[in-house]
Amino acid sequence: MNVILIKYGELTTKSGNRNVFINYLYNNIKKALISYNVKIIKDRVRMFIETEDNFDEIITLLQNIFGIHSIVVATRVNTNIKEIEDKALNIVKKLHFKTFKVDTERADKNFPIPSMEFSRQIGSLILKNISNIKVDVHNPEYLLKIEIRKDYTYIYHKEISAAGGYPVGVAGKALLMLSGGIDSPVAGYLAMKRGIKIECLYFESPPHTSEMAKNKKTSERANQIRFEYCSSCCEVYRYSRGNI
Repeated sequence: MNVILIKYGELTTKSGNRNVFINYLYNNIKKALISYNVKIIKDRVRMFIETEDNFDEIITLLQNIFGIHSIVVATRVNTNIKEIEDKALNIVKKLHFKTFKVDTERADKNFPIPSMEFSRQIGSLILKNISNIKVDVHNPEYLLKIEIRKDYTYIYHKEISAAGGYPVGVAGKALLMLSGGIDSPVAGYLAMKRGIKIECLYFESPPHTSEMAKNKKTSERANQIRFEYCSSCCEVYRYSRGNI
């Protein structure tokens, strides 16, 4: 079964209140994926998303959520040596490469084989079954990653970079003044990356600002913040200086 695996990154430096950060991230992801049929599983190290919907669409949304360091599409198998070997070999047989490396992370210390030894075991299995390839531990063309956890093992090779930072909301709330330039969306981006939830305020200047220009500026800047930088929505308020 294929699942989306989320790596936290920077928020793992928060030891005492890590669960608070993870819960904020979980809720932000749940909100962003509300229109998809997904099951989200979280723990202190990883988050997993099970779905039969379009993986590419979901990954595109996840890339813009702060608090996520990287995303991978992983094949999940039971933590069983034979199952891991069979699935790893089945995956690499479908690919074309000249050099490769196997990198194992043994999170489940009850697994009987140490990480480096198991990497060599899988590498040897691949070499015996696929011709004209060799191991390159420094600059491999193909890197096979294996994460061995208590209930399941995750096998993958491609890691997709995401927005990083802290989940929006963990650092409170701030008001962002929107203008017609690029400065305010950049300020909003940097603030949200540090975990601040923002609300946007736009001042109109009638009759100097036409209705068309007003709507264009407000919607463009809000959309930059909402969709280019973070899939968590922000509220946008407009105030007319003509009312002063």
